[in-house]
Amino acid sequence: MGARSLVVTIDGPGGVGKSTVAKLLAQKLGLTYLDTGATYRALAYAARQEGLNPVTDVEQLRSLAGRLPLRLQPADGDSLHVLLDGRDVSAAIRTEGISEAAAQVSQHPEIRHAMVQLQRRLANRQGVVVEGRDTGSVVFPRAAHKFFLTADPDVRARRRQRELAKRYRAGISLAEVREQLEFRDELDRTRRVGPLVKPSGAVEIDTSHRTCSQVVRRMLRHIQRPSSAARRRLRP
Repeated sequence: MGARSLVVTIDGPGGVGKSTVAKLLAQKLGLTYLDTGATYRALAYAARQEGLNPVTDVEQLRSLAGRLPLRLQPADGDSLHVLLDGRDVSAAIRTEGISEAAAQVSQHPEIRHAMVQLQRRLANRQGVVVEGRDTGSVVFPRAAHKFFLTADPDVRARRRQRELAKRYRAGISLAEVREQLEFRDELDRTRRVGPLVKPSGAVEIDTSHRTCSQVVRRMLRHIQRPSSAARRRLRP
């Protein structure tokens, strides 16, 4: 299978290392990195700019999702620029408020349907490593390789706390971070469309005591193992 047709999905809850692993894996395979979570965050940010309520303004949000002027652009190293109508909002969409709004927006089936179409257009049938919470189950159900990452809740909370401290502020407590993760997990697992599940055929990897490099090496061993599935040209 050529690189242009290869789709690798990485799903799992927050704090398991999806983003870092996906970026590293994409580099190793020479593929494009696609962060579906960033697309929902960008929608939530755009909704806030237009004064839309992420819970009640469903039709307006669906319309906005269908015309969202979004581009994901690789940056130096393993980073990713999120451009909204040409403006770099990479940092602005990572605040706690936008994270919560993105979780609320993603509960609406109509919006999720529109966002799946957007995500598939962003992939544009290029070879991609895509990460999120329903990439292997909904967005690319016929992906050649699927992975599902897990980790101990305390490990996840500590990782997210370090991430928030590095990007924004050092004062957030571990208990507060864990509460936020539990809130997001509950929303993700119980939503009507695209709930957080282990996709059929996905390889589960517990990242609690593994470095990102170790996780990527395990993924590469699986991907490079000959299989009939890896020789098929797969469609979203």
